[in-house]
This record gives sequence, C-alpha cells and structure tokens, in this order.
Amino acid sequence: MINRSDLENFWTRGDIHTRIHKAMSEAGLNDRKLKIEDLFPIDQYHARGIAATVDLGKRMPISENQRIIDIGCGLGGPARYFAKQFKCFITGIDITPSFIEIGNKFNKLTSMSKQVSLQTGNGETLDFEDETFDGGYSQHVTMNIKNRKDFFLEAYRVLKKGTFFAFSEHGLGPEGNPIFPLPWAGTAEMSFLFSPKSTIALLEEVGFYDIQIIDTSEKYISGYEKMINTKSKNEKHILGIHVIGGATMKQRSINSMKSIKEKRTLPFEIVCKK
Repeated sequence: MINRSDLENFWTRGDIHTRIHKAMSEAGLNDRKLKIEDLFPIDQYHARGIAATVDLGKRMPISENQRIIDIGCGLGGPARYFAKQFKCFITGIDITPSFIEIGNKFNKLTSMSKQVSLQTGNGETLDFEDETFDGGYSQHVTMNIKNRKDFFLEAYRVLKKGTFFAFSEHGLGPEGNPIFPLPWAGTAEMSFLFSPKSTIALLEEVGFYDIQIIDTSEKYISGYEKMINTKSKNEKHILGIHVIGGATMKQRSINSMKSIKEKRTLPFEIVCKK
C-alpha cells in the first residue's frame, strides 16, 4: 500500500517553499501583485502544462457562477485559470499541505481568493455534502490512486445530477508496464494505471454515463519532446516544473515519452455526465 507521506515527499522533493521563493525572486515575481499568467510556468504542475489545461477546459461545460471541484488541485494553477476563464468558483483539494499553502498564497497574489479556495483533502474521502458541486475535474491525479472506484464514487457523490466530471490521465497501454521513474511515480509501487476500457467500465459501474474519451498520445509526445529539447539546448528558464520536480524531471519525462511511443501507456481525456 502506498504511504501518504512517501507520495507527498515524491511530489514536493524537500523544501518546496524555499525553492519556489528563490525561483520567483530570481524571476522578479515576489512581493507584488501578479497576473495568473505569470505563474503558468510553475503552477501547471502536470505534463504539457497550460496547454493541457486549456484543452481540458474546452471540453468542460462550465457556466458563469457555477461551483466546481478540482480533485488533486496541486498549486491551484488550473483552478485559477478556469475560474478566470469561466467566471466560476472553484474549490480545490489536495493531499499535499505544502501545495495548498503555496496555492492559497498564489490566490492572494493574483487576487483570485474570492473565486478559488484550496484545502487539504483526500479524493477518496471528500469532506463535502452530497450533490454540492455543479461539475468537477481532475488532472493527472488518478495514476496515483489505487482505489480508483472509491475515487470515482466520491466524485459522483458530491456532484449534482445532470452535471459533468472530466479528467486527464496516462492509462495503461497494450504493450505492458511503463518505464520508471516517471513524472508521477518513482517506482511501480506508486503507480496504478488502468486501461481506457477498464476506466470506462468503472465509471459506468459508479453511475456516470455519456462517457466521451479522446486519445491525447500525440499531443503528449510532442509536449515531452519540446520540453526535453529545450533542456538539451541548455536554455535557461527560471520558472518551470523543474523547480518542483527537481533534477530528475528530464529523465522522468524521457521515460514517459518513450512509454507512450512504445504503447506502454496511453494518455487520454474523459468527460462524462452524472
């Protein structure tokens, strides 16, 4: 069974507060009001960054003033983007306290605290009443969730009838296990991948319907190649997911790209209804 503290240590890699503060100081972003765009290089802590967030947003039917849940919100980058883009209100939860603390500070710096609220929580046991939200989403979180059915059950429970649930993940491909370490897991003990077919079956079992799936493999291969080539050219970027992910992020990204190319993993997005 995966240890929660081990998972947090994997994602934060030590003193994340100091690293982010140092990077933001070097980029001239500390102690002043920011635009949400200023933080895109660091607060979109998932493969393809803001491009993946924009793509998922295009598939989500969010309306103005709706209340949306972000399960596994990280630093809150996608939540701030969607809140601004759709003029909605987003509650984000994440198991990593340091992400929540920094994310709420980012909310204040970008004047988004009225629309975005982040709190510590577990996606398998959400601390909300039934049918609280007008929609929900999750980005690159489920790969660390062993009890996938419990995760989907909780998402289903807190959503109102007639609303949507959307998520992106790397699923298990037809050609075997991925190559470790990966951006979301250092070893196989931290990674729980399901095939698209198995994922759809679980969603249907929980009660979701009208399940739409899109293969995003080529987009992720292109995204990884761009990031890897940038690092290979020694182009200096003060802000980036390397600030959080550390020196091993390049190799983990190479492994993820190779896993997709060899059909060991299959990235996809899903949008479904309750």
